[in-house]
Amino acid sequence: MSAPSKKKAVSLRHLAEVAGVSRMTVSRAFKEDASIKPELRKKILKVAKELGYAPDTMVSELMTSFASRRPINYQETFAAIWWPERWQHIDSGHGFEADIYHGLNEGAQLHGRRIDHFVLTKDMPPRVISRMLEARNIQGVILTPPAAAEIEAPKLDWKKLSAVTIGSSLREPKFHRAQASHYNAMIQALEILQSRGYKNPCLLVRSDVERRMLRAYTAAFLAWEYPHKHIWHAATPSSEGLSNWLKKIEPDVIIADWDPWIDYISTDDKAYGFVSLAVRDKNGPITGIYQNTARIAKGAIDLLVRARLTHEVGEPLEPLLMLTAGAWIEGSSLNQIAHKAIAKH
Repeated sequence: MSAPSKKKAVSLRHLAEVAGVSRMTVSRAFKEDASIKPELRKKILKVAKELGYAPDTMVSELMTSFASRRPINYQETFAAIWWPERWQHIDSGHGFEADIYHGLNEGAQLHGRRIDHFVLTKDMPPRVISRMLEARNIQGVILTPPAAAEIEAPKLDWKKLSAVTIGSSLREPKFHRAQASHYNAMIQALEILQSRGYKNPCLLVRSDVERRMLRAYTAAFLAWEYPHKHIWHAATPSSEGLSNWLKKIEPDVIIADWDPWIDYISTDDKAYGFVSLAVRDKNGPITGIYQNTARIAKGAIDLLVRARLTHEVGEPLEPLLMLTAGAWIEGSSLNQIAHKAIAKH
């Protein structure tokens, strides 16, 4: 005796054809809050009962979700203030500055905002920017990172503005801030390296970066009980003495605050392997932590939208800090490790 065949499920299309209405009308008939004539709803439900039709609740929920999506209406314009040393790299299309630029524009668009970009130059000093902000009725400002720790924020009338800072360089005024979590980036790198058997790392860090990041890299390195003598501080990667210092320390892996250090390390020293705490190209050859700068910039937009919605201007009583942890990128610079270097320690 053959098993009874299963009754084929009735589709919404078939129900619509039998009832003589559109599929959208059928869908509305099964929603209590939808706008549809009572007699037409009754007709459709009757036909559905006769055909044995039952709506798929999951599909209905998804369709409702899609139907509710509408283009976000324009709300207001924000200003992003740049230093010329940073702005000149925007056209490269990639890298730190370009990522911030694209992240700001994309983040603003998601919130129905636009971004006007202002560059601090001799022809565009703070007083001119202030007049332009007032003329354009711009009340939300984002300060992009300056190129050095000693650079100060422009003198604007901050008491009338909602403001957010990107990065850790500008310490004053104390606005809401979106930045990479430098301490966590170091911890993440050390955890991965330790799990792979590395026991004797060293750290290369620029002095200016130390000040801007409040010594976060050094603090995390020392917290893992690595000796202070394994930290190389220098104004620039080209400072003399690095090669001799590496030969004295004999690390099994070199950790650096950014990618360009690798260009100043001799071929022999590269045998130790290299990890960057600020990988710029996630598809490139450098292994380390990729700090998603575009995402950080979008986070700054989120903070500014919140400040505008709550009518918060000037320095907040309790500034918010939005941290991005970064992600480990597996390049080829760590795979060049000489196994004898690890075994030696």
